[in-house]
Amino acid sequence: MTLSISSSLSLPVLRNGSNGYDVTLVQRLLNNAGYGSLVEDGIFGVSTDAAVKQFQKDRNLIVDGIVGSQTWGALLPPTIGRGSSGDDVKRLQITMNETNYGTLVVDGIFGSNTEAYVKAFQTEMSLEVDGIVGPLTWYALMSIMIQD
Repeated sequence: MTLSISSSLSLPVLRNGSNGYDVTLVQRLLNNAGYGSLVEDGIFGVSTDAAVKQFQKDRNLIVDGIVGSQTWGALLPPTIGRGSSGDDVKRLQITMNETNYGTLVVDGIFGSNTEAYVKAFQTEMSLEVDGIVGPLTWYALMSIMIQD
């Protein structure tokens, strides 16, 4: 699966010294992945840098402390689409409901209803409208949760 970057949304490149909602999202994803108990303050400092480097090392990525497309790809949930099932689909359904982008039954099954809501979300976010939840769609959806 290739990563198609919309002209209006792309995965940011973050490093020591970065700050803002994107850093808060990285801190939350690292915490959820078991990489410490980072303060989700939106400041990419020494602790976040160390956690990113350990995460990169453990996933056999280039260990540079920079959160670019490879690190985002490893941090974000896997790509899912129609026919997928399981915990990642449940996470999608819950997140869409919590961000008011859906009134989905949380059943862990990526069916036509989930796909329709994903396509509507992608349209609103100016993403490629394919009904597939890849890195950019996950990023856009999770970023909304952080900013609320």
